[in-house]
Amino acid sequence: MNIYDTKSVYCKDCGKPIGEIEYDANVILPECGQCADPIPEGDKILYTVSALSQSKKMIAA
Repeated sequence: MNIYDTKSVYCKDCGKPIGEIEYDANVILPECGQCADPIPEGDKILYTVSALSQSKKMIAA
């Protein structure tokens, strides 16, 4: 197999390239890691605080 036997796979939500697969393979609704699990590993409270502060900025604008 060479580079011409593959095609790139892109995330259905954000459009980031995920990787390459064989040209004749089909993937339905591919998602990158960030779109599949948007909450970061570890402290979920920091994510909630940053999400709330961003929403307040959008409401004020």
